[in-house]
Amino acid sequence: MDNVFFEGKVLWSQIDANMHLRHSAYADFAAQARLQILESAGFSTDMLEQLKIGPILFREELIYMREVRPNDTIKVTCSLSKCRADGSRWSFRQELFRGDGVQAAVINVDGAWINMTARKLTGLPAEWVEKFMHVPKTDEFVLEPVPVKKTETQPLINQTMTQLEQKFEDAKKRVMDLPEKPSNGKMLELYALNKQATIGDINIEKPGMFDFVAAAKFNAWIGKKGLSQEEAQTKYIEFVKGLF
Repeated sequence: MDNVFFEGKVLWSQIDANMHLRHSAYADFAAQARLQILESAGFSTDMLEQLKIGPILFREELIYMREVRPNDTIKVTCSLSKCRADGSRWSFRQELFRGDGVQAAVINVDGAWINMTARKLTGLPAEWVEKFMHVPKTDEFVLEPVPVKKTETQPLINQTMTQLEQKFEDAKKRVMDLPEKPSNGKMLELYALNKQATIGDINIEKPGMFDFVAAAKFNAWIGKKGLSQEEAQTKYIEFVKGLF
């Protein structure tokens, strides 16, 4: 599995009366994984204190799939699924796996940054937006424009993406309308071009030789190394056109 940011053992104190992991513990594990993904991007507790900002949640959705028992071990993934261009609003998708590899839950959260001094929502400083955008993303990651407040001389508009960025986002949505799922080879091409277009050159370690799915994704992505994000976006758009 990719993007694991927390791994630990289930404690007795986290078990409910039915001998299952209590529901609030799922949220606790997910929160710890989100802290770890922020740490990986440089957003340590000390740094957040210096910036005088902190993360808050608007929505937390837990989808339970399998029970987790006492003394089991769990792994929690974390990937950015949606974000505004200034990093002010964001969403994460997380998956919780048991020690036997069975997926036990999916956690989706929507949140934002708050200025701890003014107690108001805020965007990230420009130099930190880029750092935040380098965290792992889902295959369906969506970059949203930033709403611009109306002024006396300016109507309400959105901070526009470039034409290429907009076409790229439209192409990712269009893939969902395909009449049938593409072949594995084409899915890997979509995966690799999307990763190169949103993140750039591969930034993950090579998976184990027996993790065949992860290895295939790794090889597909590393094959795009050197492509600029604009080139990768263009190739993705053209590839999607070809699928139709």
